[in-house]
Order: sequence, then structure tokens, then C-alpha cells
Amino acid sequence: MLLKNENASLKLEFVNYEFPEAGRGTDAYDQNWLLLRCTWVDEEGYTHKDSNACLLAQELAGMNAGLKVLLAGIRDRYDSDFIEPDFSLSAEKAGDTFRISASFYLPNTMDGDDTAELDCILTGAELKAVIEDLDKACARFPERKA
Repeated sequence: MLLKNENASLKLEFVNYEFPEAGRGTDAYDQNWLLLRCTWVDEEGYTHKDSNACLLAQELAGMNAGLKVLLAGIRDRYDSDFIEPDFSLSAEKAGDTFRISASFYLPNTMDGDDTAELDCILTGAELKAVIEDLDKACARFPERKA
């Protein structure tokens, strides 16, 4: 999932489940945490990379569904409500475009920039491309059942 504006970009890759199938815990949370890799190019051109297991597979599916509802015009706004506050995303319809705000906590940075934040405007086609990326991630990482 790539979000960008004229000065910065935020790329999130859904890498894997945090715990492999054989070693996973028995509760629904341990089975479904996803490891996200973030590449953030800030407004000054510096690239920051980090990973964080901060999103559940079912939250990924919910975010994807929320953005589809927004794109379809059924709702005017989507706000994530994830268990972990390390990642958040909000989106709202703004005329013929969509205003997106994303925040991702970078737990291992040494330079003091510990949160990647990006605000951008997407066209309908660009939001559809984000949704297509999320569709692929949802297919790769379905919710595991206990």
C-alpha cells in the first residue's frame, strides 16, 4: 500500500503473520497479528525503514471493507479503530477526491523520528489501486481460526 503527496511517501508492506502456523498461540490475537514493513520518505527526503506487528488480519479486512464503502459513496468517512495504536488510517471524501491521513509507529528508529505520518489526497482511481493492494494482502493473510 503506497500513499504519497508532493513531499513525502509512506509504503506499507504486509510481510507475514507475526507467528508461524506451527508456533502460534491458541488465542485469536496471537494467531492473527501481521508484521508490517514501513518505508517512509519524509519531507526532507530522508528514508526511514522499520517493521511492526501492529495489525490483526481481521483489522486488515475491516480497513479494506471500510475503504470500499467510502469509494462506493455509501459513507463519507472511514476511521480505523485498531487494537494497537501503532498504526492508524483515516479517510474522507472531499469533493471528487479522498483525503487520507496515516500514521505508523517505527519502534526501532535511532534518529528520533519514531512516527511516520502522511496526509495526502487521492483520486478515485488512486484509492481503487490502494484497495486492490489491500485485496491482495487480505487474500494472502486471511483470519486464522483457533
